[in-house]
Amino acid sequence: MGFLNTLFSRRGLLIAIYVLIGIFLNTAAPHLPGSLNSAASLHSWGQYIISVLFWPLGLWHPIFTLGKWTP
Repeated sequence: MGFLNTLFSRRGLLIAIYVLIGIFLNTAAPHLPGSLNSAASLHSWGQYIISVLFWPLGLWHPIFTLGKWTP
């Protein structure tokens, strides 16, 4: 019963908005995995779920460096 109370509360609405933002930021054509018929596609779906849940990390662009990188 506590799950339903949380789901239809302000906290549940915020969680739903957070997940929807993650889905809309990560559903471009190359990011959406195919069907679950192999271990590789299962891995792709795992990566997709992680990217949906941790989408704010994609907004982080550090401005500091510890060394100079040359290609």
